[in-house]
Amino acid sequence: MNEFAASRTIGTTAIQQGADPGALRQFLRAHTAEVHERLDARFGDFAGPQTVPSYQRFIRMNLLAHHGLAAFFEVVGVAETVPDAAEATLIQSIESSLNHLEDDCAAMQLNCPPTRGFALAPCEISELAGLAYVLDGSRLGARFIYRRLEKSGLVGEDESEVSSRYLRSTFEEKDRAPGAFDIISRMEDAVVEERALTAALSTFTLFERSLDLVVAHEDGKEPVR
Repeated sequence: MNEFAASRTIGTTAIQQGADPGALRQFLRAHTAEVHERLDARFGDFAGPQTVPSYQRFIRMNLLAHHGLAAFFEVVGVAETVPDAAEATLIQSIESSLNHLEDDCAAMQLNCPPTRGFALAPCEISELAGLAYVLDGSRLGARFIYRRLEKSGLVGEDESEVSSRYLRSTFEEKDRAPGAFDIISRMEDAVVEERALTAALSTFTLFERSLDLVVAHEDGKEPVR
């Protein structure tokens, strides 16, 4: 079992595809609320004197996490049973985000610690649905953060303190709906709730561990494995 494997399981209900993915989204939202809130709490509300450091930490966390995801798909990949369209949609989204995150880090001259690995085994349509759910939610959160920074005057025409290429790219993706989760969750194969949830929790753990690495790097310490 890999470092990011989640142990929480429930039933093995399969949600048939070709229908509105809302039921699966609601299920995953309910069962990942605790870890989602825990991660959000580590950044605060992106207001006040810690806004810029929090934002830079957010960008570096996302960069590490997306590097881990990109490496997984490049080296390991998904099961042969996964439709090419599903894999391609998710990989394209990850690579696009990674490019914008690298641009932001370069513009703000941010140093990042080495990336750790990520794996999902098996990685079939259920696992992709859970992974895509977390990434879609992350981009939704990025749009919220942009609005907060906009109110602070940190983003817009004059971005002297921050770079917001990644945040702005999430609005462009919004206009090209549906997102990766919607496409994957409408595939003909059934999505098993338990497996989608395990993958979602594993992906949240990837982001948490990436943030641990960033914070430890700032403090000059190695995080506990």
